Amino acid sequence: MSEAGGDSKESESAAATGESSTQVSPTQEQGGGEESAQMEYFRRLFARTLGLSQERAAEPEEESSRPQQVLDEVTVEGIAKYIKDGKCKNIVVMTGAGISTSAGIPDFRSPGTGLYDNLQKYNLPNPQAIFEIGFFKENPEPFFALAKELYPGKFKPTWCHYFIKLLSNKGLLLRNFTQNIDTLERVAGVPAGAMVEAHGTFYTAHCLGECRKEYTQEWVKEKVFNDEVPRCPECDGVVKPDIVFFGEAMPAKFFPSVLADFPRCDLLIVMGTSLQVQPFASLVDRVPETCPRLLINREKCGQVDPIMRMLGFGGGMDFDSENNYRDVALLGDCDEGCKALAEMLGWKEELEELVNREHARIEAQIEADNKAAAKTVQAEGAGSAGRTEETTEGASAASTDGNKQESAAATADSSEKLAKSETEEGKSAIPQAGVDATAGSDGVEEQTSVKEDEQKSNEKGPSNL
Repeated sequence: MSEAGGDSKESESAAATGESSTQVSPTQEQGGGEESAQMEYFRRLFARTLGLSQERAAEPEEESSRPQQVLDEVTVEGIAKYIKDGKCKNIVVMTGAGISTSAGIPDFRSPGTGLYDNLQKYNLPNPQAIFEIGFFKENPEPFFALAKELYPGKFKPTWCHYFIKLLSNKGLLLRNFTQNIDTLERVAGVPAGAMVEAHGTFYTAHCLGECRKEYTQEWVKEKVFNDEVPRCPECDGVVKPDIVFFGEAMPAKFFPSVLADFPRCDLLIVMGTSLQVQPFASLVDRVPETCPRLLINREKCGQVDPIMRMLGFGGGMDFDSENNYRDVALLGDCDEGCKALAEMLGWKEELEELVNREHARIEAQIEADNKAAAKTVQAEGAGSAGRTEETTEGASAASTDGNKQESAAATADSSEKLAKSETEEGKSAIPQAGVDATAGSDGVEEQTSVKEDEQKSNEKGPSNL
């Protein structure tokens, strides 16, 4: 580029920033004055960007630099009128853990009650380690112990979930991008096709081993509630719910949906999130420049960082600037915020009816499930008792048979002994031929003596009768 061309560009740049062409730029001074010129240049640049320049404050605002404002007024009432007037048909809702706290599920970062403040019992190197994939592969037990406390099926959706459902019923919901893994959007009836579970879900699970087999939520839940680490029967790999841990890729559906949905968005509603986790947090800048953005949260978040914007790294929400033309913050409890917006829209009774009806249905289902579980336990107990009784009866019968056999054997032995005794007694009572009944133990000698006497008698002749 020629030197003249460079000077021309610098003049145009100076004119565009409202500064005279005679002002100092880093390239206009040489030698010893170059360093001071650069400092002055950057001082003015930061002062303009941060709104600290008195010169810029005195300049009139250029209306042409601000995108078109589509809201009649940049307030919650203005958002409600925008919806009621039918000016938006493609609402994108971004949600975080704050919409589930009223269901009894803790969020992550609230001091004292947040999940990260209550993980000491797991002896983690740091609170976020419980959701780090490297730590999980080495030591999955802490995650599954926590999962037992947070597992879906114990909680009812909140007013926020049903407000999203109501948007869907009215054909206004383009997509719900949620950071939550509790599946309460599904329980509330938000169609699966209208959801992008940006951080995954407990709804399905996969083996981390070689087979990569898919498992259902119910299969994993049974293992978890039995205090077991779910392991694949095929390859013995750990079965992990399909939630996105730190260090894992986003779900395959995430980026295509972002590219397809955010350019079409005509109203962005952000609820219950701190907007601190990327890339989810950056999605607020993906909507068109004219798209209004409503934050329903306990505190402001995702606000523009002047320095990052100056360096070209995107923006954020701009609630407090005088130039704000689209960003509205409805601060407080998320459920109360949804109720207030529903009332402004004329949907209050419809939302209340939906919440009451669905909560009654869920409570009835939970009661029926509990009764069924109790019957199953009772039946199993009865079966176990029956088996125990059968075993006892069998043992008793075997014992009785054994006793009978022992008794019979004893009787037989006794009879045998008695018979033997009687025989011996009989033998003693009946004198044998040639044996003196009073003979002592030496019967043989006695018998010999008798025979000798008989022999002598025979020698004398027959006896006289």
